[in-house]
Amino acid sequence: MFVPMKIDYGVRILVHLASLPKNSIVKGAEISKARHVPEKFLFQISNDLIDKNFIVSIRGPNGGYSLKRSPSEISIAEVIQGLNKTMAPVSCIEFPDLCQISGQCSQQDMWSDVEQALVSKLETITVQDLADKDKSFVSADSISKKK
Repeated sequence: MFVPMKIDYGVRILVHLASLPKNSIVKGAEISKARHVPEKFLFQISNDLIDKNFIVSIRGPNGGYSLKRSPSEISIAEVIQGLNKTMAPVSCIEFPDLCQISGQCSQQDMWSDVEQALVSKLETITVQDLADKDKSFVSADSISKKK
């Protein structure tokens, strides 16, 4: 299955903010550099994250982005649904009227089950879970560089 870059970048932005001390305000350029998110896309995706109440934008010389909600309360399923609207692996699940064989297709139930399993799993993973895992990778990387 293919995860759109918009989702990947959106999760990277949220994980970066969650990995910092609470209420940190971070400039977009810093997130872009640290998480390898092109600035052009960072600003577009950040607007979507603001619209969905995941982050806030603070204006001014000391401004930047900050989490609006606790990262432990934001599931990855919620992020995907906020940025992408659907987790359906095939379009006929979301838009059955567009498929000529909808309702007569042996695959439709299978793909629907796949979507439900994916949603169920991603509802159990939070942005904080990924930030905690991210911190362990950063820690392991810094230890290996010292050797």
